[in-house]
Amino acid sequence: MTVNILIHIGPPKTGTSAIQFCLKNDRKRLAEAGIFYPEHTTDINGISSGNLNSIFDTVGDDRVLNEAKITQLLELCNRSNFHTLLLSSEFFFERLADIVELLPSARFIAYVRNPLDSFESLYNQSVKRHHHTKPIKNSAKLPRFYLAKLDKFIDQFSAKRFILRSYSSKAFVGGNIIADFYSILGVTPPDNIINQINPSYSFEALEFKRWLNQFCSPQIALKADKLLQAFSSDTQRFTLLNAETFERYKIQAYDYVNDFCVKYDVYMSAALLEDIYSCVSKPYFEQKLSLDQFKVVANYLHECNPSLYRSICYSLYLVSYRRCFRSEFGQYITSKYKLSEVANKNMFKSIITKFINKLAGRHIDEHTVISTISSDDLVRLRAKLHIEDSISDADLLRELAVLAEKNDDIGLAYRLMSRAMVLRPSGPLIKSKLKYYEQRIENEKRLNS
Repeated sequence: MTVNILIHIGPPKTGTSAIQFCLKNDRKRLAEAGIFYPEHTTDINGISSGNLNSIFDTVGDDRVLNEAKITQLLELCNRSNFHTLLLSSEFFFERLADIVELLPSARFIAYVRNPLDSFESLYNQSVKRHHHTKPIKNSAKLPRFYLAKLDKFIDQFSAKRFILRSYSSKAFVGGNIIADFYSILGVTPPDNIINQINPSYSFEALEFKRWLNQFCSPQIALKADKLLQAFSSDTQRFTLLNAETFERYKIQAYDYVNDFCVKYDVYMSAALLEDIYSCVSKPYFEQKLSLDQFKVVANYLHECNPSLYRSICYSLYLVSYRRCFRSEFGQYITSKYKLSEVANKNMFKSIITKFINKLAGRHIDEHTVISTISSDDLVRLRAKLHIEDSISDADLLRELAVLAEKNDDIGLAYRLMSRAMVLRPSGPLIKSKLKYYEQRIENEKRLNS
């Protein structure tokens, strides 16, 4: 039996997370309809890379298409009498050329979205999930983003291989992205549809997260993201584009999509174009939070997850030499807890200096726990610094802490000295230094309050 291969490629910011979440939880019903959708995992936000690992392998820092995996999937479909193999991942959009070469009969499902919406959505996503800290960049010309790349792919691989749909509430079959996608499959959508898996931030949540990205670890960011998505305010609907920029981009967006739809058959393109033409700007907000707005979000996080708040507070103490700590936002966050109140439970959460990497002779991520420095690392430290074996690990860490102190990196000095105290809990010098570092940070906080 010939198996039809349908590959959903997104592109990003076209409801992929909601589609994948639904497909993952509807695998049994899809199988009954003759469609095999391979299992995949999701993170705590319900987000996943879809079926990426179903056909790709990780090789070093790269992804490599695995022909054997594809063969196994097709054999499974034949054995189980599935007429369709359905795969979904936004990563496929970036590696389409590889997939086309290996699967010449596959067809690709892609949604076309208003580039103006994509522009802001992609920026917001960069703040939410990719530690972006800079304000949105408004250039003279609206980027075409994925529309330009999709145009290139279709021109290269033939329009017959693409199923193009309009990403617009006015164009969706059944009024939502899930029902529209299921209409492509010829399957009735499930009753319990969840259309939004990756909800947008409010303005305050977005700006709070952008500030948080300056110093927090990816682990803390992920936990904060989940809570910030649930934070609601009067600014759920907003734009970061002023009126002049919005109108300019709107005209450009219409022209981009119109040119694309003239070239290719996009389902319900007229509705999509009408949606772009009639779109109205949301309320504009300049990217700057007031202290009162900041306090509301900070208090919300503290109330929802005190442990997470303490982790944020501790992370700030460890960068006490930076502007984000000295700012009114930083001073407010740390006003609830002293360093000694948050350090014990969150000790050694991050390494932020290249100094340790150079001395250890291997890369240690800035958020890796200091306690993961092994005895072998300390041996290398000794060799590089020409330190005799008679000097203990505690002494070595203590002296590194003093060196960090002399460089005014009190956060790092505190972490290193705390690590030394684990090895020598009764050391009087170590104890006195820790108290001194705590006092230094507390004094700096009071001076800036």
